Formats: sequence, C-alpha cells, structure tokens
Amino acid sequence: MASESKETRLKQKATLEAKLQKRLALLAEKRVDEKKIARDALVKELKAKLKETATRLRAIAANVQRTAELAAVKAERLAKPKEELPKAKKAAPEPPPEAKAKKKKKKEEEATPQQG
Repeated sequence: MASESKETRLKQKATLEAKLQKRLALLAEKRVDEKKIARDALVKELKAKLKETATRLRAIAANVQRTAELAAVKAERLAKPKEELPKAKKAAPEPPPEAKAKKKKKKEEEATPQQG
C-alpha cells in the first residue's frame, strides 16, 4: 500500500471499507457481543488500514494544494517586470585586508620552522 496516487488510495479505501462491512456483518450474524467485535483482530487491522489510508489521502491533498500555491506564486513572480525584483546580495562579504595579512603571516611563520 505504498502508493502515492490519489486514485489508487481511493480504491484501496473502498476495498477496505467493503471488507470491514463484510466482517462486521459476519460477526453480527454470529451474534457476537459488541465488545468482542471491537477486540476482533481483523476488525482492528482493517480499521487501522482505513485510518492510514485516510491519513495518506490528507497528505496527498495537502501536497496538491501546496503545489498549486507554489505554482501561483511562481506565475506571479514571472509576471512582474525584472526591474521590480530585488537584486541579490553577495553570498559572503570579503574579510577586511588586515585579516588577510594576519593569515599570511601565520602561514609564513608555520612554513619557516619546517625548512630549518
């Protein structure tokens, strides 16, 4: 049941609901007590799978909604002229020249004892 397709999940949900209804009908026909029906392993398993499928369907719907929102934002951004877009800042400002000089001195000091 690892499908991310909405249609597949809906089919699985319908199948699970049908199986659950059959099981409940069978247990009711046998005149099983409500408490025992609630503790029935197959009923518990089918309910858990139904809950899992419903959760997946909600996640798929949220994903579709987010994709639509992002597409709308992208279309809006592309519709703006380039002049209105803010210019990107430099990734990282260069360190001040003093810091570079100190690093060079440290490297030279480390290199000289190795030669001697």
